[in-house]
Amino acid sequence: MLRLLITGLFALALPCAALAGATVESLKGMAQAGGTALTQGARIVAPTAISTDPGAQVSLKFEDGMQIVLHENSLLRVVDFRHTASGVSDRAVFELLRGAARVVTGTIGKDNPKQFFFRTPQTQLTLESAGADFTVALVNPAYVSVKTGSLLSSNAGGTAALKAGSTTTIASNAAAPAAIATSALPPSASAATSSLGAVAVGAPAGGGAATGAGATAGGTAGVGFWVPAILIGVGLGVAAVANMDDDPATATTHH
Repeated sequence: MLRLLITGLFALALPCAALAGATVESLKGMAQAGGTALTQGARIVAPTAISTDPGAQVSLKFEDGMQIVLHENSLLRVVDFRHTASGVSDRAVFELLRGAARVVTGTIGKDNPKQFFFRTPQTQLTLESAGADFTVALVNPAYVSVKTGSLLSSNAGGTAALKAGSTTTIASNAAAPAAIATSALPPSASAATSSLGAVAVGAPAGGGAATGAGATAGGTAGVGFWVPAILIGVGLGVAAVANMDDDPATATTHH
């Protein structure tokens, strides 16, 4: 009898877990998820890889309210996404491996900010504030523009805060973020950032109001602090463990 009860409870729980994911809100051009062509209204469940063709753009709405807009010629891996009514086990892990993306965080970012990870080959971005609206363009190096909220950029070299209104470049997975003026963005990164910035999105859950909108123009503000690697070894060790919790391919992202 107990075995039947446990089986029944698992049967009820599995559909809830399977529903956690995203919906394609809008689609221009051609995009694929796991090798299958996407259509507007399609459901996406982690883990999966989303790619966009030249001239394409796809807007995703996750169940916690988070929005991700993916630019053309981009590749985004949805490594992990869990969202439940209780929020106890909520987690969001993404890897941008090519192209550009704009992210507006949802309730996971507000209620569980330490369980939000956005990784690139150059750095891992997490939330310092309760919500954020930011854009990442990979042109080797990476360029990060923060519209609202505050991020933490962590890699083998250390951790730095990227404040609202800042634009920074991260040359490699061992380099500190360097603040630049928006006008200093290379043409491809500038075009991607402008295109994604023009997309109508909601505000991040939890606020994330801009507090440093004038920082970008000066090209010197926005990087709050830089901690030498020797002082953050423990933190990076935790991040490494988190990487290991995902699929094996994740561990190669930062090499």
